[in-house]
Amino acid sequence: MKKILALFLLVLLSACATWEKMAGDNAAIKIKDIYSLTAPQGWVRAPYMAGDVFLSRDGPTLNRITANLQEHDKELPYTKRKTRTDMLPQDFAELLIAEMRAAETTANMEVLSNKPALIDSRPAVRLLVRWKNERGLPLERLIYGALIPKGRLLLIYEAPGLVYFPKGLADFEAMIKTVRLSGSTG
Repeated sequence: MKKILALFLLVLLSACATWEKMAGDNAAIKIKDIYSLTAPQGWVRAPYMAGDVFLSRDGPTLNRITANLQEHDKELPYTKRKTRTDMLPQDFAELLIAEMRAAETTANMEVLSNKPALIDSRPAVRLLVRWKNERGLPLERLIYGALIPKGRLLLIYEAPGLVYFPKGLADFEAMIKTVRLSGSTG
């Protein structure tokens, strides 16, 4: 019932709010003087959604990109764990995997890839996971995560795996290359 209500509210908010098309200079997004990124051209931004950035190209149930910075001392909702700036990227990746496995909707997920990455020259993780929703639809999620002094930064692309995930993957990967962290030299 909670899932149905949440989906209903998402659709209702989508219908009522103004989505902002990302094009030209408008695609540059700066968050709290902590980080910035350039949104993929042609995607739209929903300014009312949770998190710092919420983008979609074909609608939030078909594909979405989110970016969010959370303070280190804010517990993750399922594992109740916190992060630290000095945490190793691999330990951060394992914590993210444990968090997703603890969530009911992604409990059956499989990790397709868990690799080190860079976000603006800062050590990060790159996780690719897949699971099936309650109707059997395969969903994929690609997560880039970095631990910075102000908190944990998560950049996430999610879409159904068969058609939509491959369609937006290049846009997301290109966006990751545009992320700039304030004072991110190490």
